[in-house]
Amino acid sequence: MSEKTLSIFIDESGRFQYPDSDSPFYILGMILHDQSQSIEKHVADLERLEEELGLEGHCFHAGPLIRKEKGYEILSRKFRARILSRMMAFAHHVDFRYHCLSVNKKFIDSTDQIVTSLRKDLVAFLNSRHEELSGLDVVKVYYDCGQSPVTNLLHQTFENDVGCPVEFVQNVRPAKYRLFQLADLVCTLHLMELKIKNGIPLTCSENRFFGGPRDFQRNILKRIKRKEI
Repeated sequence: MSEKTLSIFIDESGRFQYPDSDSPFYILGMILHDQSQSIEKHVADLERLEEELGLEGHCFHAGPLIRKEKGYEILSRKFRARILSRMMAFAHHVDFRYHCLSVNKKFIDSTDQIVTSLRKDLVAFLNSRHEELSGLDVVKVYYDCGQSPVTNLLHQTFENDVGCPVEFVQNVRPAKYRLFQLADLVCTLHLMELKIKNGIPLTCSENRFFGGPRDFQRNILKRIKRKEI
C-alpha cells in the first residue's frame, strides 16, 4: 500500500512590524496537496505555455508581476496578464486546496501578538482537519525559512498539533516547486481581498493591472476561491 502523504506549501505576505501603515495585514497562505494526485502533466503544460512566451525557467512571483518590478520591469501589462492567465489555468487544473491565515494589525498592539494570533488560528485550522490528518502517514511541510518567526511558529505548531508524523523539507526554493508559487499567488490575492473587505483602496498598480476591485473579484478572486477551505 502506498504511503499517504499530504504536502503543505506555505508562503507569507506582510512584515513582522508594528505599527506598519504600508503592511496592514500579515498573511500565511497554505497550499494542501495529496501527493497521490500527480501534477506532472499540469506542470509540463504550464512550462510549455511559458516557453511559448519566451519564459523558459520562469519562477512566478505575483507581487512583482502586478507591480512591474524585479523580473517583469520591461513587460507590458498585457504580457504580464498572459503570464497570470497561465498560472490561473494551472491552478484550475491541479487538484489542491488552500487556506489563508491573516492578522489585521489594526486590532493588535505588539509584534508578538502577530505570532500569537497566527498560532491560535493555525492550531484551530489543524484541529478542524484532525480526522483527515490523523489518517495520513506523513505531512510534508515546505517553507523557505524566509522569516524566522514563521519558521519557529511552524515547527512548534506542526510538531505538536498535527496527529501524524511531520517532515520539514529542507532547502526549499520557490523556483523548484510550482505549488510553492501557487502559495505566493493565493497570499497576494488574499491580501487584495482583505483590502477590499476592509475599505482599503487598492494600489495604483493593482487597479491598473486588474481593472479595479469589481473586475478583480469577478475575473480572478471568484475563480481561485473555488479551491479554498
